Amino acid sequence: MTTLPEWNLKDFYPSFESKLILKDMNELKKMATLFSKKYKNKLNVLNSSLLVNSLSDYEKLEEKIVSLKSFAFLTYCTDQLNKEKTKFFQKIQEYLSDVEKKTIFYTIELNKLDKKKSSFLEKSKYESWILNLNKIKKFQKSETVETVLMEKSITSSSAWIKFFDQKMARLKFNFRKKKITETEILNLLSSADKNVRKDAALSFGKTLKENIFDFTFVMNNISKDLDIEKNLRGFKYSESSRHLSNQIDKKDVDSLVKTVTKNYKNICHRYYKYKAKHFGTIKLNYWDRNAPYPKTKDQKISWNEAKKIVLDSYYGFDKKLGDIANTFFEKSWIHAKISRGKASGAFSHPTVPKCHPYILVNFQGKIRDVMTLAHELGHGIHQYLANKNGFLLSDTPLTLAETASVFGEMLTFRSLLKNSKNTDEKKFLLRSKIEDMINTVFRQIAFFIFERNVHNERINGELSDDDISRIWMSSQNESLGNCVKLNGDYKYFWAYIPHFIHSPFYVYAYAFGDCLVNSLYSKFEDNIPNFNEKYIKLPESGGTVHYKKILKF
Repeated sequence: MTTLPEWNLKDFYPSFESKLILKDMNELKKMATLFSKKYKNKLNVLNSSLLVNSLSDYEKLEEKIVSLKSFAFLTYCTDQLNKEKTKFFQKIQEYLSDVEKKTIFYTIELNKLDKKKSSFLEKSKYESWILNLNKIKKFQKSETVETVLMEKSITSSSAWIKFFDQKMARLKFNFRKKKITETEILNLLSSADKNVRKDAALSFGKTLKENIFDFTFVMNNISKDLDIEKNLRGFKYSESSRHLSNQIDKKDVDSLVKTVTKNYKNICHRYYKYKAKHFGTIKLNYWDRNAPYPKTKDQKISWNEAKKIVLDSYYGFDKKLGDIANTFFEKSWIHAKISRGKASGAFSHPTVPKCHPYILVNFQGKIRDVMTLAHELGHGIHQYLANKNGFLLSDTPLTLAETASVFGEMLTFRSLLKNSKNTDEKKFLLRSKIEDMINTVFRQIAFFIFERNVHNERINGELSDDDISRIWMSSQNESLGNCVKLNGDYKYFWAYIPHFIHSPFYVYAYAFGDCLVNSLYSKFEDNIPNFNEKYIKLPESGGTVHYKKILKF
């Protein structure tokens, strides 16, 4: 396979050992101190112009903080076993926590302004940001409490996230006398060889079981931490803070969950019955759920082929999006190489508007990897376009963020389907797409239900690994149906999913995005006037417009 790309972080600093970092750290502390002296306890006496200026100063300071934070994370996430990089990452986290303590007062005082003062800001370019800030007003605590929460996060949720990541990076899975990484063994679960899939699944489950105490301990502490903050802030549910940040009502999420679960039998169960039949059995083994169909050969796609497939798809839709996607390749904004200590999975990190997004994938040459690349480029393009709004207004709620990524997948799938050469290729692509959609919608909602039940039960006391595994198996059996055998160590498979630890209740955003993309793509196929222009406004808007307004095509 062609040498896979690694990203170039020199748009931040020459290296993580650069003396420029210390210079910026010192400058940041001075900026934060001056900001506090200039504005603390003074917002209520500022005129409209100076109030808007204060927001501009806050935005500059926050962007500088997040820039350094982004560099530290991107340096660390591809080499988590490097002791010096791990120390650097932790050092930056702790230092920035001290800096941010000096700015905590600002959003609290903004939310205490009277209506007349607040209206000045609502008439500025920061209108949507201020309106969203107002929504968290009743959940904000005093500056003293908020400061303690920030300081303690270093040794609470952030610490458990780091421990989980370090644990996964260090795990080795025994596979046929070799020790391989999580990324490598998960890739084997989609091998065309049924014996490879089985051996990989058994090894994966066995290793999770051997380490289940650690994963159970982390899950319990993440859940308890969430419950403490829920009670402290006055949220009704553990998931409430997620909905607030996503700018979505719980009733809309409940409606999504109800609709998806109502269709488990008609879509999910029916598909696995169909697949089991083609595998010559009544029930699929769980390691065959995402397996290629019998007689399918392992298809190897080179990095250059994947790049061409994805770029052709974006260019086929719109030249502007194609040019932006190409920039990620040309300027080394993508890290695709697999290495020990690198984070598994994939993401697009927005960093800050003065820089640009960076994309991480673990490319192994399968059609799934091509779709993942298309997905993350959708995120990257979205983030790149939204940067024109400035730091505070570039951020997008997860419900919309997943729309651009899933739309990118759809473009790539449609392009591949259009260019397929025969019936077998079409069948392969259609089956792959059906499984992608099941994993994006039904599986993610099953994950969400699992999280709901775990956090609800955790309120009453610590959960054992058997408790968590019971909840996991219940959600999985309900979603997958009777045609998939979920036995043996599959009950421990909840333990490796990072979203449960990194960002509780994130997962429904995938389902939301997929459903929305299906609706958007049908509009595209209907040739509604100026669709491309209207669609591009969606990612370009960033956080400036509520999604209900921007989606009126």
